[in-house]
Amino acid sequence: MWPPKNRGFTLVEVMITAAIVALIMAIIYGAFAGSLKTMEISREGGDVYRKARLILNRMAQEVSCAHLPAAQDISDIQYAFIGEDAEEDGVPQDTVHFISTAFPLRGPSKGLKEIGYYISLDPETDEPALLMREDTTPDDRSDEGGRSYLLAEGIWGLDFTYYDDGGREWKRWDTTTPLFAGKLPQLIKISIFCKDERGEPFSLTTTAYIPVVGE
Repeated sequence: MWPPKNRGFTLVEVMITAAIVALIMAIIYGAFAGSLKTMEISREGGDVYRKARLILNRMAQEVSCAHLPAAQDISDIQYAFIGEDAEEDGVPQDTVHFISTAFPLRGPSKGLKEIGYYISLDPETDEPALLMREDTTPDDRSDEGGRSYLLAEGIWGLDFTYYDDGGREWKRWDTTTPLFAGKLPQLIKISIFCKDERGEPFSLTTTAYIPVVGE
């Protein structure tokens, strides 16, 4: 008897095998691409979150260095802390202006500077953004002057809540009025409302403690 011949694959079997391999590779590639996309979205979202947290921490440090002497001196500096409550389309867009002893963001300083935080439209993108006003030569208007710097795009809301030394909550604080004359808030809650790279909203909140409430 002759030994049986080795039987090869038919064309149909080869085509079926190739189709199965292609299907498996497509499934693996889809899962891999989905994982890469998820990782990229997570990384971008993490970057936005970290930037927003750094900005919030910077604001808290500045606010905690707010300065208000016991009495106005004879210099041309007006020491004031002015926090205004504002809202647009249901979104808080507060502003705050004060004298700070913190190190200036740019330029020289004699130990004091005017600081302001507010929301405004970015002229390049026409989208809301967080801006910081800094004046290293304080004068008789603590709520204007100096230069404004773009801190972050995609921040469309800003909210300040003030607490006095008795724990009472206030939405406004203006030391140029009799109610708050000569008094700084003891604690300030700061919240920013942001959008990530996908346009999804999120918010971050921190608190700033002012160790010296007047002197």
